[in-house]
Amino acid sequence: MVCHSRAPFVTLALLALVVPGAAADLPAYTPDATVPCDAIPAIYRWDLSPLFASDADWDAARVKLLGEVPALAKYEGKLAEPKTLRECLDLYFRLHDAASFLTQYPNLRQTTAQSDDHAGAMVQSSLGAMDALMQQASFIRREVLALSDQQMAQAYAKEPALAVNRPYLENLRRRASRVLSADAERALSLLGDNLWAEIDLNEIPSSHEDAFNAILTDIPWPKIKDEQGREVQLTQSNYGRYRQSSDRAVRKGAVTAYLGTLRQYQHALAATLAGQFELDVAYARARGYDNALAAYMDKDEVATAVHDNLIATVNANLPLMHRFVALRKQALGLDEVHLYDLYVPLAEGVEREIPFSEARQTLLAGLAPLGTEYGKVLTDGLDPASGWLDLYPCLDKESGAFSASVYGRHPYVMMNYQDSLDDMMTLAHEYGHALHSHLAMKAQPYSGYRYTTVLAEIASTCNEALLSDYLIANAKDPQEKAYLLMSKLEDIRQTIFRQTMFSEFERQVHGFVEAGTPVTATLLEQTYSDLIRKYYGPSFTLDPDDGLEWAYIPHFYYKYYVYSYATGLSSGIAIADRVRTLGQPAVDAYLKMLEGGCAAPPLDLLAGAGVDLTKPDAVAAAMRTFATTLDEVEKLLR
Repeated sequence: MVCHSRAPFVTLALLALVVPGAAADLPAYTPDATVPCDAIPAIYRWDLSPLFASDADWDAARVKLLGEVPALAKYEGKLAEPKTLRECLDLYFRLHDAASFLTQYPNLRQTTAQSDDHAGAMVQSSLGAMDALMQQASFIRREVLALSDQQMAQAYAKEPALAVNRPYLENLRRRASRVLSADAERALSLLGDNLWAEIDLNEIPSSHEDAFNAILTDIPWPKIKDEQGREVQLTQSNYGRYRQSSDRAVRKGAVTAYLGTLRQYQHALAATLAGQFELDVAYARARGYDNALAAYMDKDEVATAVHDNLIATVNANLPLMHRFVALRKQALGLDEVHLYDLYVPLAEGVEREIPFSEARQTLLAGLAPLGTEYGKVLTDGLDPASGWLDLYPCLDKESGAFSASVYGRHPYVMMNYQDSLDDMMTLAHEYGHALHSHLAMKAQPYSGYRYTTVLAEIASTCNEALLSDYLIANAKDPQEKAYLLMSKLEDIRQTIFRQTMFSEFERQVHGFVEAGTPVTATLLEQTYSDLIRKYYGPSFTLDPDDGLEWAYIPHFYYKYYVYSYATGLSSGIAIADRVRTLGQPAVDAYLKMLEGGCAAPPLDLLAGAGVDLTKPDAVAAAMRTFATTLDEVEKLLR
C-alpha cells in the first residue's frame, strides 16, 4: 500500500483535453473531509463484496482457514520426496491466498473506519490467522534449504508442475545462510519476524506501527481559519489541502497548527518510531546481517549499492534543489521561504477545481502511449461502478492514498480526492500501482505475482511522468507552460529529493540504534532539522516545529521502503523517455516488466525495461532532467 502527495501545478486549458469514454453519469458531490463516510454516495465508495459479502462470511472463512492449516503437518519431514514437495506447496499457496484475502478485507474496511474497534479487532484476528499459517508452514523453508542442488534438480525433473513455484524456491535457497535453528526460527516467528514474510511488509504492521496509527487517530486536531475566515476543523485528510492554500495566512495556520499539535505528542511518537527501528535492527542482527539496511535490501534481492548510489547522487546535486527553492521564493515574491510555502501553487487566482470526471478523462488521454490494452483496463478501473475506488475524504478515513492488490480479484485504490490538480496526479500514481498489480496477477501464479519494493514505485511514477509531459505538450501559452514545468520540478522535489531526505533520516536513525545511541524526540528533531537545512539550502527559513515533520510519516514504519519512491521516479522518467522515443518496443518491454511480478530478480526485470539501478545512471539522468527543466523555467520567468 502506498501513500503519496505532491504539489499541484497550475493550468487552465489542459482541462479541455478530454477523451471519449467517460463513465456513466455520476452523482454530483462536493468533497468534504468532515462528513461521515456514509454521507458519500455509495458509487464513490469501494465495493468489498468480491472479497466477502459480510463480516460474518469473513469470520466463517477465518474459522475454516484455521481448521485447514493443520493439514500441512502431514508433509513435515517428507519434502525430500518430489511429489510430496509439490503437494505441500500447492496446499500452502492455496492457504496463503486465503489468508491474504482474510487480511486485506479488514485492512480495507478499517481504512474508512479508523476508530471502529470491531474493524481493528478483525485486522488483528486476520493477522493472527496469517501468523498461524506461517508458523505451521515454517518447516517448508527449513526442509527446502536442507535439500542439495542435485536433489532439487531431480525434483524438478520428476515433478514438472514444480516449475510454477521455482522462482519462489530459488529465492528461498538464495538466503540459506540466514536460516537459524528450528527453535530460533520458532522464537523469531512468535516475535513477529518479517524478514521472511511473503506478503507486503506494509501489510504486516508491528505493535509499534499500530500504536503510531492509534496516536494519530486519537489526536484532537485543532480548528483553523479557511480562506473566507471561517473556522474549520483540521484533519489528517484535509491538512494537505490547507497546506497548499494560495492564502499564506491559511497555509501558515495549517502547518503551524498541525506540527504544533504533534509537538504535544512528540515523546509518544518518538517511542513508537524508536521501537520500530529497534525491532528492525533486532531482526537483522538475529540473522547475522551487519545492519538493518542490508537485511531489508537483501530480502528483496537488491544490493545496498542501490541505496548508496541514490543518496550519493542526490547529495551531489543538492545545489539544484537550492536553486529551485530560490526560484520558488522569486516566483511567489517572498522575502523568506518557509515549509508552508513549499506546496502552494505558483499563480494566485488561476487554480480551478478538477472534478473526478474530468481528471479521469485527462488520465486516459495522457496515458494513451501505453497502448490500448493498458487503456482498456485503466478505463474500467477508473469507472466508480467497478468497485475499485474509494474516492473522497470523510471523517473517519485514513489520510493519503494507496493501492492494494488481492490475487484473483481487482485491485483496490484509496484516494482522498478533493478536486485539485494535485489529486489528479495522485490518481495517476495510484492507478500505476493498481495496473502493475493487475498485470502481474494476470501473468503470474500466486507464488510469483508480488513485485518487490524496488519495483513498487516505477509504474506509479511512470504514469506521473507521462501525464506531466502530456499536459506540458498541450499547454496553450508560455505562462501555462511555465507553471506546468514548475510542477514537474515540484514532483521531482517531492518524490526524489524529499524521499531521499527521508531515506537519509531513516538510515541515520537506524544507525543510532545500531550504535546504541538512545533515540529520543530531541535527537529525532535535530536529525530531521539538519537534513532540512542541508536539502533546502540558504533560501529556506526553518521554523521551530519543522523538525517534527518526521512524526506523522507512516512510511518510516515500512522497513526501508521510502528509497523506492526516488529510484522509482528516476526509473519511471527513464522508461517514459524510452516510450516516447522508441514507441511500441519500449512499451512492450515495460509491460513485460510489469507482468513479471517476482518471477525473476527485480533488478533483472527492470534491466529488461532498459534501466540499470546498480549504477547511478538513472538517478543522475533524473537530476539532469531537473536541471534542464529548471533552466527552462528560469528563462520563462525572466
